Amino acid sequence: MDKLHQTLMRYFGHGTFKSGQEDIIRSVLHQKDTVAMLPTGGGKSLCYQIPGYMTDGLVLIISPLLSLMEDQVERMKMRGEKRVAALNSTLTFQERRHIIRHLPSYKFLFVAPEALMSEMLLEQLKSMRIGLFVVDEAHCISEWGHDFRPEYSKLGEWREALGHPVALALTATATKQTLKDTVQTLRLQQPDFHIHSVNRPNIALVKEVHETKEAKEKRAIELVDFLQGPGIIYCPTRQMTEELALYMKQKTNQRVEFYHGGMDAGDRMLIQQQFISDQLDLICCTSAFGMGIDKANIRFVIHMSPPQSIEAFMQEIGRAGRDGKNSVSILLYTEEDAEIQQHLIQADGFDDPEIDFYLAQLTQMQINDEKKLRERLMETGLQETRARMLTHYYMMHESEQRPAILKNLKEKLQDRQTEKLRKVWQFKERIMDHNCFRQSLLSYFHEQIDQTERASSDDCCSSCGLNLSDYEKKEQSLELNEMKHWKTVLDRMFHLTKEAQH
Repeated sequence: MDKLHQTLMRYFGHGTFKSGQEDIIRSVLHQKDTVAMLPTGGGKSLCYQIPGYMTDGLVLIISPLLSLMEDQVERMKMRGEKRVAALNSTLTFQERRHIIRHLPSYKFLFVAPEALMSEMLLEQLKSMRIGLFVVDEAHCISEWGHDFRPEYSKLGEWREALGHPVALALTATATKQTLKDTVQTLRLQQPDFHIHSVNRPNIALVKEVHETKEAKEKRAIELVDFLQGPGIIYCPTRQMTEELALYMKQKTNQRVEFYHGGMDAGDRMLIQQQFISDQLDLICCTSAFGMGIDKANIRFVIHMSPPQSIEAFMQEIGRAGRDGKNSVSILLYTEEDAEIQQHLIQADGFDDPEIDFYLAQLTQMQINDEKKLRERLMETGLQETRARMLTHYYMMHESEQRPAILKNLKEKLQDRQTEKLRKVWQFKERIMDHNCFRQSLLSYFHEQIDQTERASSDDCCSSCGLNLSDYEKKEQSLELNEMKHWKTVLDRMFHLTKEAQH
């Protein structure tokens, strides 16, 4: 057994790697900038943890969501790794300062991209050896991608400030344009590419057309009663998550909660943990629920309408079947769904008076601190995501004269809206197509279905005659009851033993 496999066995207890992992890790160990696309559940975190254990220096992991990094840190600590921390907005100033002052004692540091704007952190990192610069969810780099994070656009600049450490960019879904943007933004030098299929053969794909929203809701009730869980239902609006969760509680015997970005952070974390620990059967949520949800046994994902892009859809259905077992994705749609998404995109845009108003707010401050400028816009009532986008585009042109800034802002915002609308209609075309739904989706990523794989599978998609009865709810087995029984007995024994000790 070579050193790489010894490390895998020592820290993770596995004798073999998942598909693609070993090649990615060897590329990083050979000091090559690396871009890797592995499907959801493909084990991306192992690709930076193993090199971390085998090389000197800090592993710096840039992660876009609090839930994502908190989940990773918690799992590493449960495995016995104590040299790991996360820097994000949930920490107090004293907690952040403590971590920064003690950075040399850490091996793995997770940071939100905006945390790198801190001079205190950046100066401390400059004084250390950065063994690996990891960008998780790297598709957030592309402004044309489905999940753009403006702060990601500065990662190349920050990487250079840290001495140009070896970079590893990881994602589950990316088009050729997104991969190109990743290389340019991170300023990668002749990177190795390890691009694996976005296809998840163990997830069957179903699409159903319905006449009305009410018909879709009725069908969702039928599916939840019928399908083996646990499951996720994605909704296009926050209001719908709450209404549908209440409807599900009334009409089914499922343990259901809703989740969206407008909720208190503590409530979101509680619901997420309840779902992961099998205290909930079903989550009705917006796209805010997903990244970092490492729950292996999700059996179905239902979409109450198509998301705004194929990339987002593939990312979201990838929550299912991470254990490799058969799972199903069901897309419910009406002819009007694309128009609803179009309306949401247009409502999220800016009209000319709004741009004039917010530009005046930005120019009056006469500073180039992006965080402070964004906070100023949010003080006027602008929603955070829109404030991030507007501030980002402003900072790209802030050295120009006001008329030029105004012109460029309007052009950038219009181009972004046009691109988002184009993706909505691209998705609709594939939904309305009567050919194989899986192949239609894969073609967007310039992929073809493996014909040997198709020939050996009866679980492709509804266009290919999929039978949903294979995913029907199963009766609880005697073995499972017995397992629960013995667990209860052991818990009681442990409790009695503790009492006897006191």
